[in-house]
Amino acid sequence: MLTLRLTFPWGRYYAHPWGQNPARISEAEWPPSPWRLLRAIAAAWFQANPGCEPSADLILTLEVLGRELPTFVLPKVSFSRAIHYQPNYGATVKNDVALAKYKRVRHENHFVAVGDDVFVRWNFNGLDAATRAQVHSLVSSVAGRIAYFGRAESVCELSVEDESPVNSNEVRVAIQHNQPARRIGPGYRDVFCPNPIDFQATDLWKRRESEIDDRLAKKHLVQDLIDTPQPLPDGSAWFSYRMPEGWPQQWVVRHAAKPRRKIRCDRVISHFLEFSLQCRIPVPVKHTVSIAEMFRESAIRNHRSPSFALSGHDRPDDVDGNHIHAFYLPQPDPSRQHLIKLRVQSIYGFTQREVNAMMSVGALRWAGGRFPARPVLLRLEREIPKIEPATVWQSLTPFVPPRHWYRKKIAEARVRDSDSPERQFRVSLGEAGVETSDVVITRFEFEQSTWDVCKVHLPKHIRDANAEPDRRIGIFLRASFPRPVILPFPVLGHSSHFGLGQFVAADLSR
Repeated sequence: MLTLRLTFPWGRYYAHPWGQNPARISEAEWPPSPWRLLRAIAAAWFQANPGCEPSADLILTLEVLGRELPTFVLPKVSFSRAIHYQPNYGATVKNDVALAKYKRVRHENHFVAVGDDVFVRWNFNGLDAATRAQVHSLVSSVAGRIAYFGRAESVCELSVEDESPVNSNEVRVAIQHNQPARRIGPGYRDVFCPNPIDFQATDLWKRRESEIDDRLAKKHLVQDLIDTPQPLPDGSAWFSYRMPEGWPQQWVVRHAAKPRRKIRCDRVISHFLEFSLQCRIPVPVKHTVSIAEMFRESAIRNHRSPSFALSGHDRPDDVDGNHIHAFYLPQPDPSRQHLIKLRVQSIYGFTQREVNAMMSVGALRWAGGRFPARPVLLRLEREIPKIEPATVWQSLTPFVPPRHWYRKKIAEARVRDSDSPERQFRVSLGEAGVETSDVVITRFEFEQSTWDVCKVHLPKHIRDANAEPDRRIGIFLRASFPRPVILPFPVLGHSSHFGLGQFVAADLSR
């Protein structure tokens, strides 16, 4: 048995039924489509293994899940929609854009307000124990990468449960002549599913008779279906699910009760977010601090009220500890030449308003702004991902010592031992709670140099007064321990809250 729990932190599931015109539907998809869930699992695997062909384990997992239609345990729901109007500039002459405000297109974004978590269960009847374990292992390994389910604003957390809740109101597919079928009636709802008798794993991302040359870039499945044309993907079908007893009267909330008082929403929902940096050209790593600063400033501006988690200022009276507000950590690609992601993490945690503020960050206009980078949410985690112990840790981004350590020309090597980068790094490790008596600290070469000129973050009053330069020398360091250790703060030194001084286990930085 495999049970998945779908949690919607924002309480909304946005999804339009497959292949239907959004302008002609009256409700969002419900229950969630098993076909959509299998595509999410496949997408998470491809994200974890970029550029790789689908593995045998992935194919086996998808085909096992696709050849059995799951059962659901559903909460009470309410169907609603958000209405938007888009100016239709194409309907007017380019030189007369003012008239466009009278011509606009109505868009309806349908969603389901969910009252609790959704459970999806496969029974695996007749499946051997080894295959069950293999499927369970693969789904568990990629579940944490699924940041949304349905439309992009449908933020979701997916987890594998050891036990399924006992519930007599399970939602099952309608059966006729021992086969899944479609039924008409108030107690049934049509759901887009993989066809158990004709499903292949590759149907999730390509047509079986696609005419595209394998040497060329493959079309997106939806675009290929539209161009063919082909109404449904191969290996898919519409089936009806028998909804719980009393549907819809006892399960669909038509009018929500008006709250007696306004409840302040200050509950922490996340400690870690990861964004992809979408840009027409690669963002050089020398803009690490600039990207982090622009994202932070935009998030604080979107929040519109003091936020200790986002800014590090306005600390609440009952909060103790250092470095517990947000770290903004741009991530380089494997070549360390360009920035591809941005991680934001905080021990203090983020409320829903603060998460909304970060998701509302728009274009980051680095280096003049001709080619802005746009952050797109990839992951939202309740807790900061665990760090595995390692014996060797080395710089992912340059370590900038907190104090100036060189005098005049660096080539003259006029450095006091107490101010050397290695000495300051050792002190930083000790302040983070790491035993440093037996650590060996060395510099390693990167791009024919052991150092780099880095832009650093300066507080506003220092920038305004031109009290010190915003460029410093950063060093690439390697710390070797006799036994595996965990760095409590894998970011150390000057501007560590803005991406400098990141350290990773040596085998993970190649």
